[in-house]
Amino acid sequence: MSKPLFVEIKGVQFRNKGAYLMLLASLEGLKGIARPVELVLSPGPNLPYPERARLGAWQKLSFRRGGLDLTPMIGKLPGAVQRLFNRYGMVSEKQIDLVLEASGFAYGDQWPLRFLQNTAKEVVRFAKAGKPFVFMPQAFGPFKTEDSKAAMRDIINHARLIFVRDPVSLQHLQSCVPNLPESVVLTPDFTVGLTARPNDEIPVINGPYAALIPNNKVVSKFNHAGAEQLRNDYITAFAAAANTLAGAGMQCVLVNHEGKEDAELCAEIAAKAPCQIVQIEDPLAVKAFIGKAELAISSRFHGAVNALSQGVPCIATSWSHKYHAMMTDFGMGDYCVAELSEQNLLDALEQLLDNKTTLAAEVKQKAAALKQQNAAMWQRLYQAIS
Repeated sequence: MSKPLFVEIKGVQFRNKGAYLMLLASLEGLKGIARPVELVLSPGPNLPYPERARLGAWQKLSFRRGGLDLTPMIGKLPGAVQRLFNRYGMVSEKQIDLVLEASGFAYGDQWPLRFLQNTAKEVVRFAKAGKPFVFMPQAFGPFKTEDSKAAMRDIINHARLIFVRDPVSLQHLQSCVPNLPESVVLTPDFTVGLTARPNDEIPVINGPYAALIPNNKVVSKFNHAGAEQLRNDYITAFAAAANTLAGAGMQCVLVNHEGKEDAELCAEIAAKAPCQIVQIEDPLAVKAFIGKAELAISSRFHGAVNALSQGVPCIATSWSHKYHAMMTDFGMGDYCVAELSEQNLLDALEQLLDNKTTLAAEVKQKAAALKQQNAAMWQRLYQAIS
Protein backbone atom coordinates (compact mmCIF):
# COMPACT_ATOMS: atom_id res chain seq x y z
CA MET A 1 0.00 0.00 0.00
CA SER A 2 1.38 3.42 -0.94
CA LYS A 3 2.30 5.99 1.67
CA PRO A 4 -0.69 8.20 2.62
CA LEU A 5 -0.79 11.81 1.48
CA PHE A 6 -1.33 14.25 4.35
CA VAL A 7 -3.56 17.05 3.00
CA GLU A 8 -4.40 20.15 4.98
CA ILE A 9 -7.58 21.96 3.93
CA LYS A 10 -7.49 25.57 5.07
CA GLY A 11 -10.18 28.23 5.32
CA VAL A 12 -13.06 25.81 5.91
CA GLN A 13 -15.38 25.39 8.89
CA PHE A 14 -18.59 23.72 10.04
CA ARG A 15 -20.69 26.73 11.07
CA ASN A 16 -20.85 28.57 7.75
CA LYS A 17 -22.62 26.28 5.28
CA GLY A 18 -20.67 27.68 2.30
CA ALA A 19 -17.33 26.93 4.00
CA TYR A 20 -18.62 23.47 4.97
CA LEU A 21 -19.63 22.81 1.35
CA MET A 22 -16.12 23.76 0.20
CA LEU A 23 -14.67 21.27 2.69
CA LEU A 24 -16.98 18.54 1.35
CA ALA A 25 -16.20 19.46 -2.27
CA SER A 26 -12.47 19.26 -1.49
CA LEU A 27 -12.86 15.84 0.12
CA GLU A 28 -14.91 14.63 -2.85
CA GLY A 29 -12.25 15.81 -5.30
CA LEU A 30 -9.42 14.26 -3.31
CA LYS A 31 -10.97 10.84 -3.95
CA GLY A 32 -9.49 11.11 -7.45
CA ILE A 33 -5.94 10.88 -6.08
CA ALA A 34 -4.45 7.39 -6.38
CA ARG A 35 -2.79 7.50 -2.94
CA PRO A 36 -4.75 7.22 0.32
CA VAL A 37 -5.44 10.68 1.76
CA GLU A 38 -5.21 11.71 5.41
CA LEU A 39 -7.16 14.90 6.19
CA VAL A 40 -5.54 17.60 8.33
CA LEU A 41 -7.47 20.51 9.89
CA SER A 42 -6.38 23.28 12.22
CA PRO A 43 -8.45 23.62 15.42
CA GLY A 44 -10.65 26.67 15.83
CA PRO A 45 -13.95 27.86 17.34
CA ASN A 46 -15.79 26.90 14.14
CA LEU A 47 -13.84 23.64 13.75
CA PRO A 48 -14.57 21.92 17.09
CA TYR A 49 -12.93 18.61 17.94
CA PRO A 50 -16.03 16.32 17.83
CA GLU A 51 -16.82 17.31 14.25
CA ARG A 52 -13.18 17.08 13.15
CA ALA A 53 -13.01 13.63 14.77
CA ARG A 54 -16.08 12.44 12.83
CA LEU A 55 -14.14 13.16 9.62
CA GLY A 56 -11.09 11.34 10.96
CA ALA A 57 -9.04 14.53 10.66
CA TRP A 58 -5.56 14.95 12.10
CA GLN A 59 -4.93 18.18 14.02
CA LYS A 60 -2.26 20.52 12.71
CA LEU A 61 0.23 21.65 15.32
CA SER A 62 0.50 25.41 14.96
CA PHE A 63 1.05 28.46 17.10
CA ARG A 64 0.39 31.93 15.74
CA ARG A 65 -0.31 35.00 17.85
CA GLY A 66 -0.20 38.38 16.18
CA GLY A 67 3.15 38.72 14.45
CA LEU A 68 4.62 35.67 16.21
CA ASP A 69 4.41 32.45 14.18
CA LEU A 70 6.09 29.38 15.68
CA THR A 71 4.43 26.92 13.28
CA PRO A 72 7.53 26.31 11.11
CA MET A 73 9.67 25.86 14.25
CA ILE A 74 7.41 23.04 15.48
CA GLY A 75 8.24 21.19 12.26
CA LYS A 76 11.93 21.30 13.19
CA LEU A 77 11.45 19.38 16.43
CA PRO A 78 13.25 15.99 16.59
CA GLY A 79 11.54 13.11 14.80
CA ALA A 80 10.94 11.27 18.09
CA VAL A 81 9.02 14.25 19.46
CA GLN A 82 6.93 14.55 16.29
CA ARG A 83 6.11 10.84 16.38
CA LEU A 84 4.96 11.31 19.97
CA PHE A 85 2.60 14.07 18.81
CA ASN A 86 1.39 11.73 16.03
CA ARG A 87 0.27 9.23 18.67
CA TYR A 88 -2.17 11.89 19.90
CA GLY A 89 -3.52 12.69 16.44
CA MET A 90 -1.36 15.74 15.74
CA VAL A 91 0.95 16.51 12.81
CA SER A 92 3.41 19.32 12.16
CA GLU A 93 3.59 21.51 9.07
CA LYS A 94 6.65 19.52 7.98
CA GLN A 95 4.55 16.34 7.78
CA ILE A 96 1.91 17.89 5.49
CA ASP A 97 2.31 16.95 1.81
CA LEU A 98 -0.30 19.22 0.20
CA VAL A 99 -2.33 22.28 1.19
CA LEU A 100 -5.69 23.15 -0.34
CA GLU A 101 -6.63 26.72 0.56
CA ALA A 102 -10.43 26.95 0.30
CA SER A 103 -11.31 30.20 2.06
CA GLY A 104 -13.70 31.44 -0.61
CA PHE A 105 -12.88 35.13 -0.11
CA ALA A 106 -10.21 36.02 2.46
CA TYR A 107 -7.36 37.74 0.60
CA GLY A 108 -7.66 41.45 -0.08
CA ASP A 109 -7.51 44.82 1.62
CA GLN A 110 -10.79 44.14 3.49
CA TRP A 111 -8.92 41.76 5.80
CA PRO A 112 -5.91 42.20 8.11
CA LEU A 113 -2.63 42.50 6.21
CA ARG A 114 -0.95 40.13 8.67
CA PHE A 115 -3.19 37.25 7.59
CA LEU A 116 -2.12 37.75 3.97
CA GLN A 117 1.54 38.05 4.93
CA ASN A 118 1.45 34.92 7.10
CA THR A 119 -0.09 32.94 4.24
CA ALA A 120 2.54 34.28 1.82
CA LYS A 121 5.33 33.08 4.13
CA GLU A 122 3.69 29.66 4.38
CA VAL A 123 3.33 29.38 0.59
CA VAL A 124 7.02 30.24 0.15
CA ARG A 125 8.03 27.62 2.77
CA PHE A 126 6.04 24.94 0.93
CA ALA A 127 7.56 25.91 -2.42
CA LYS A 128 11.08 25.67 -0.98
CA ALA A 129 10.22 22.21 0.40
CA GLY A 130 8.93 21.17 -3.06
CA LYS A 131 5.39 20.69 -1.76
CA PRO A 132 2.26 21.94 -3.56
CA PHE A 133 0.18 24.74 -2.07
CA VAL A 134 -3.05 25.15 -4.07
CA PHE A 135 -5.65 27.90 -3.83
CA MET A 136 -9.05 26.40 -4.60
CA PRO A 137 -11.50 28.56 -6.60
CA GLN A 138 -12.07 31.78 -4.70
CA ALA A 139 -12.33 35.55 -5.02
CA PHE A 140 -9.36 37.88 -4.46
CA GLY A 141 -8.64 41.55 -3.91
CA PRO A 142 -8.46 44.40 -4.20
CA PHE A 143 -4.77 44.96 -3.36
CA LYS A 144 -4.03 48.66 -3.20
CA THR A 145 -1.15 48.96 -0.73
CA GLU A 146 2.46 48.10 -1.55
CA ASP A 147 2.60 45.70 1.40
CA SER A 148 -0.44 43.72 0.28
CA LYS A 149 0.80 43.66 -3.34
CA ALA A 150 4.20 42.36 -2.18
CA ALA A 151 2.62 39.56 -0.14
CA MET A 152 0.34 38.61 -3.00
CA ARG A 153 3.30 38.58 -5.40
CA ASP A 154 4.99 35.99 -3.19
CA ILE A 155 1.83 33.89 -3.27
CA ILE A 156 1.42 34.16 -7.06
CA ASN A 157 5.07 33.31 -7.70
CA HIS A 158 5.27 30.34 -5.31
CA ALA A 159 1.83 28.66 -5.18
CA ARG A 160 1.56 25.50 -7.29
CA LEU A 161 -1.88 26.55 -8.54
CA ILE A 162 -4.23 29.47 -7.94
CA PHE A 163 -7.79 28.93 -9.13
CA VAL A 164 -9.52 32.31 -9.49
CA ARG A 165 -13.29 32.38 -9.42
CA ASP A 166 -14.05 35.52 -11.46
CA PRO A 167 -12.55 38.03 -13.95
CA VAL A 168 -12.55 40.91 -11.43
CA SER A 169 -10.41 38.87 -9.02
CA LEU A 170 -8.10 38.04 -11.91
CA GLN A 171 -7.64 41.77 -12.55
CA HIS A 172 -6.83 42.28 -8.86
CA LEU A 173 -4.08 39.64 -9.14
CA GLN A 174 -2.79 41.34 -12.30
CA SER A 175 -2.44 44.55 -10.30
CA CYS A 176 0.26 42.67 -8.35
CA VAL A 177 1.81 40.67 -11.22
CA PRO A 178 0.83 42.08 -14.66
CA ASN A 179 1.95 38.94 -16.56
CA LEU A 180 0.40 36.17 -14.50
CA PRO A 181 1.99 32.69 -14.72
CA GLU A 182 0.10 29.71 -16.16
CA SER A 183 -0.44 28.48 -12.62
CA VAL A 184 -3.17 31.14 -12.21
CA VAL A 185 -6.34 29.69 -13.73
CA LEU A 186 -9.83 31.21 -14.11
CA THR A 187 -12.42 28.62 -13.05
CA PRO A 188 -15.89 28.76 -11.42
CA ASP A 189 -16.97 27.86 -7.89
CA PHE A 190 -16.24 24.20 -7.22
CA THR A 191 -19.23 23.28 -5.02
CA VAL A 192 -21.59 23.25 -8.04
CA GLY A 193 -21.29 19.50 -8.55
CA LEU A 194 -21.88 18.44 -4.94
CA THR A 195 -24.86 16.10 -4.76
CA ALA A 196 -27.65 17.22 -2.44
CA ARG A 197 -28.54 14.75 0.31
CA PRO A 198 -31.97 14.96 2.02
CA ASN A 199 -32.24 13.87 5.65
CA ASP A 200 -34.68 13.90 8.56
CA GLU A 201 -33.85 17.54 9.36
CA ILE A 202 -35.74 18.74 6.27
CA PRO A 203 -39.25 19.93 7.18
CA VAL A 204 -42.26 18.97 5.08
CA ILE A 205 -43.61 22.01 3.25
CA ASN A 206 -47.02 21.44 1.71
CA GLY A 207 -47.21 23.22 -1.62
CA PRO A 208 -44.75 25.40 -3.58
CA TYR A 209 -42.28 27.47 -1.57
CA ALA A 210 -39.59 30.09 -2.04
CA ALA A 211 -36.28 29.94 -0.14
CA LEU A 212 -35.11 33.29 1.28
CA ILE A 213 -31.51 33.26 2.52
CA PRO A 214 -30.36 36.35 4.45
CA ASN A 215 -26.78 37.30 5.36
CA ASN A 216 -25.91 39.26 8.50
CA LYS A 217 -22.60 40.30 6.92
CA VAL A 218 -24.50 42.63 4.59
CA VAL A 219 -25.85 44.63 7.53
CA SER A 220 -23.02 44.14 10.01
CA LYS A 221 -22.08 47.22 12.02
CA PHE A 222 -18.44 46.21 11.45
CA ASN A 223 -18.77 46.70 7.69
CA HIS A 224 -20.97 49.76 7.33
CA ALA A 225 -21.65 53.19 8.71
CA GLY A 226 -25.33 53.78 9.40
CA ALA A 227 -25.73 50.09 10.12
CA GLU A 228 -29.06 50.42 11.94
CA GLN A 229 -30.79 52.10 9.00
CA LEU A 230 -29.17 49.64 6.62
CA ARG A 231 -30.47 46.72 8.67
CA ASN A 232 -33.98 48.18 8.74
CA ASP A 233 -33.96 48.71 4.96
CA TYR A 234 -32.68 45.17 4.42
CA ILE A 235 -35.38 43.62 6.61
CA THR A 236 -38.05 45.76 4.93
CA ALA A 237 -36.90 44.65 1.46
CA PHE A 238 -36.88 40.94 2.32
CA ALA A 239 -40.25 41.21 4.11
CA ALA A 240 -41.75 42.98 1.08
CA ALA A 241 -40.50 40.20 -1.20
CA ALA A 242 -41.96 37.57 1.15
CA ASN A 243 -45.32 39.36 1.22
CA THR A 244 -45.33 39.55 -2.59
CA LEU A 245 -44.59 35.84 -2.88
CA ALA A 246 -47.29 34.99 -0.32
CA GLY A 247 -49.74 37.04 -2.39
CA ALA A 248 -48.76 34.92 -5.40
CA GLY A 249 -49.69 31.75 -3.49
CA MET A 250 -46.18 30.70 -2.55
CA GLN A 251 -45.00 29.84 0.96
CA CYS A 252 -41.88 31.67 2.12
CA VAL A 253 -39.17 29.88 4.05
CA LEU A 254 -36.24 31.73 5.59
CA VAL A 255 -33.18 29.46 5.46
CA ASN A 256 -30.45 30.07 8.03
CA HIS A 257 -27.28 29.39 6.02
CA GLU A 258 -24.87 30.21 8.85
CA GLY A 259 -25.52 30.61 12.57
CA LYS A 260 -26.69 32.84 15.40
CA GLU A 261 -26.41 36.19 13.59
CA ASP A 262 -28.31 34.96 10.54
CA ALA A 263 -30.93 33.40 12.85
CA GLU A 264 -31.55 36.81 14.44
CA LEU A 265 -31.96 38.39 11.01
CA CYS A 266 -34.40 35.64 9.97
CA ALA A 267 -36.48 36.29 13.10
CA GLU A 268 -36.65 40.03 12.38
CA ILE A 269 -37.80 39.41 8.80
CA ALA A 270 -40.36 36.80 9.94
CA ALA A 271 -41.86 39.38 12.33
CA LYS A 272 -42.85 41.47 9.29
CA ALA A 273 -43.97 38.78 6.84
CA PRO A 274 -45.59 35.32 6.80
CA CYS A 275 -42.41 33.20 6.83
CA GLN A 276 -41.33 29.90 8.30
CA ILE A 277 -37.72 29.70 9.56
CA VAL A 278 -35.69 26.59 8.76
CA GLN A 279 -32.43 25.61 10.45
CA ILE A 280 -30.72 22.55 8.92
CA GLU A 281 -27.23 21.59 10.10
CA ASP A 282 -26.14 19.21 7.32
CA PRO A 283 -25.01 21.43 4.40
CA LEU A 284 -25.98 18.81 1.80
CA ALA A 285 -29.45 18.63 3.34
CA VAL A 286 -29.66 22.44 3.15
CA LYS A 287 -28.79 22.12 -0.53
CA ALA A 288 -31.51 19.48 -0.96
CA PHE A 289 -34.10 21.74 0.67
CA ILE A 290 -33.14 24.75 -1.49
CA GLY A 291 -33.20 22.50 -4.57
CA LYS A 292 -36.91 21.77 -4.05
CA ALA A 293 -37.86 25.46 -3.94
CA GLU A 294 -39.63 27.22 -6.80
CA LEU A 295 -37.18 30.10 -6.55
CA ALA A 296 -34.68 31.62 -4.15
CA ILE A 297 -33.58 35.06 -2.97
CA SER A 298 -30.12 34.81 -1.44
CA SER A 299 -27.60 37.14 0.16
CA ARG A 300 -25.36 34.14 0.82
CA PHE A 301 -23.00 33.25 -2.04
CA HIS A 302 -23.32 29.50 -1.62
CA GLY A 303 -27.03 29.81 -0.92
CA ALA A 304 -27.35 31.16 -4.46
CA VAL A 305 -24.99 28.47 -5.82
CA ASN A 306 -27.06 25.79 -4.07
CA ALA A 307 -30.16 27.05 -5.86
CA LEU A 308 -28.70 27.68 -9.31
CA SER A 309 -26.67 24.46 -9.45
CA GLN A 310 -29.99 22.58 -9.15
CA GLY A 311 -31.84 24.65 -11.74
CA VAL A 312 -33.70 26.86 -9.22
CA PRO A 313 -33.91 30.48 -10.47
CA CYS A 314 -32.41 32.85 -7.94
CA ILE A 315 -32.04 36.54 -7.16
CA ALA A 316 -28.77 37.39 -5.40
CA THR A 317 -28.31 40.51 -3.32
CA SER A 318 -24.68 41.51 -3.54
CA TRP A 319 -22.09 43.00 -1.18
CA SER A 320 -19.03 42.05 -3.26
CA HIS A 321 -17.89 41.64 -6.88
CA LYS A 322 -17.96 37.85 -6.45
CA TYR A 323 -21.78 37.75 -6.59
CA HIS A 324 -22.29 39.28 -10.03
CA ALA A 325 -19.55 37.08 -11.50
CA MET A 326 -21.11 33.92 -10.07
CA MET A 327 -24.60 34.91 -11.23
CA THR A 328 -23.20 35.63 -14.71
CA ASP A 329 -21.67 32.12 -14.78
CA PHE A 330 -25.24 30.80 -14.49
CA GLY A 331 -26.65 33.30 -17.01
CA MET A 332 -28.42 35.20 -14.20
CA GLY A 333 -26.34 38.38 -14.09
CA ASP A 334 -29.46 40.54 -14.57
CA TYR A 335 -30.84 39.14 -11.32
CA CYS A 336 -27.95 40.31 -9.14
CA VAL A 337 -29.21 43.24 -7.06
CA ALA A 338 -26.16 45.36 -6.20
CA GLU A 339 -28.03 48.28 -4.59
CA LEU A 340 -30.56 46.59 -2.33
CA SER A 341 -33.78 48.48 -1.74
CA GLU A 342 -37.38 47.37 -1.43
CA GLN A 343 -38.19 48.62 -4.94
CA ASN A 344 -35.06 47.12 -6.59
CA LEU A 345 -35.75 43.72 -5.04
CA LEU A 346 -39.44 43.78 -5.97
CA ASP A 347 -38.59 44.78 -9.55
CA ALA A 348 -36.17 41.86 -9.87
CA LEU A 349 -38.72 39.50 -8.30
CA GLU A 350 -41.47 40.58 -10.70
CA GLN A 351 -39.14 39.96 -13.66
CA LEU A 352 -38.12 36.55 -12.30
CA LEU A 353 -41.73 35.46 -11.71
CA ASP A 354 -42.62 36.45 -15.27
CA ASN A 355 -39.77 34.36 -16.71
CA LYS A 356 -39.37 31.59 -14.13
CA THR A 357 -39.97 28.57 -16.40
CA THR A 358 -37.59 29.74 -19.12
CA LEU A 359 -34.93 30.73 -16.58
CA ALA A 360 -35.09 27.34 -14.83
CA ALA A 361 -34.31 25.52 -18.10
CA GLU A 362 -31.45 27.90 -18.96
CA VAL A 363 -29.93 27.66 -15.49
CA LYS A 364 -29.93 23.84 -15.65
CA GLN A 365 -27.95 23.98 -18.90
CA LYS A 366 -25.43 26.43 -17.42
CA ALA A 367 -25.06 24.28 -14.29
CA ALA A 368 -24.22 21.23 -16.40
CA ALA A 369 -21.48 23.17 -18.22
CA LEU A 370 -20.05 24.48 -14.93
CA LYS A 371 -19.89 20.92 -13.55
CA GLN A 372 -17.76 19.97 -16.56
CA GLN A 373 -15.44 22.89 -15.77
CA ASN A 374 -15.19 21.62 -12.19
CA ALA A 375 -14.10 18.22 -13.48
CA ALA A 376 -11.45 19.88 -15.67
CA MET A 377 -10.22 21.86 -12.66
CA TRP A 378 -9.66 18.67 -10.67
CA GLN A 379 -7.79 17.07 -13.58
CA ARG A 380 -5.53 20.15 -13.69
CA LEU A 381 -4.93 19.80 -9.96
CA TYR A 382 -4.12 16.08 -10.16
CA GLN A 383 -1.53 16.80 -12.87
CA ALA A 384 0.02 19.66 -10.90
CA ILE A 385 0.54 17.62 -7.72
CA SER A 386 1.59 14.30 -9.30
